[in-house]
Amino acid sequence: MKKRRSGTLRGLAQVGTRKRPNESTFGDILASLGDRSFGWGFVMGGLLNMLPLPPGSNLLLGLPLVFVSVQMALGRKILWLPDFITNRSFGRKKWRAGALYVLPIARVLSRMTRRRMLWFFEGPAERVVGVLYVITALNLCVPIPFSGWLPAVCFFIVGVGLVEHDGLIVAAGTVLCVVSLAVSASMILAIFFGFHHFLM
Repeated sequence: MKKRRSGTLRGLAQVGTRKRPNESTFGDILASLGDRSFGWGFVMGGLLNMLPLPPGSNLLLGLPLVFVSVQMALGRKILWLPDFITNRSFGRKKWRAGALYVLPIARVLSRMTRRRMLWFFEGPAERVVGVLYVITALNLCVPIPFSGWLPAVCFFIVGVGLVEHDGLIVAAGTVLCVVSLAVSASMILAIFFGFHHFLM
């Protein structure tokens, strides 16, 4: 049976530790997400880098996407975060309220996706596209004019596809990753030849 995003959020709303049932930790959340943790990492990282921030911000804000994509390329099943992050706890009531707050948006998005092209989420294919995402994330970190926003959009789209296990959406985001790399390469060549022409 397909697990919709809204269903995933309802499950997350019930997350809590056995020792402290009224509290949750980021580790509990990652365990509940499973392989969808990579998708959520891409969604949040993509949204963060799409914000109208000062030039050069992507040098820092793109690093989390490098961190997530490297783990995907290495074939990890669940996103790993340092203990000082996963051990942080917070009130389950507050987390549940936040998860339920985004349910209406989640329902709308889930109607646009369905479980398909699942070979995208299997070992070899996932690692290959993971390498491409590493390159795209590094591209996002490089201060190339007019080339930072498109990779962020790519990661958001790929993240939605990974959360919903929709291979078609992942494929669309992956194609955009290739386009974003081509745009960056074109900008680098334009800058190089323009500078060379100026010197001549």
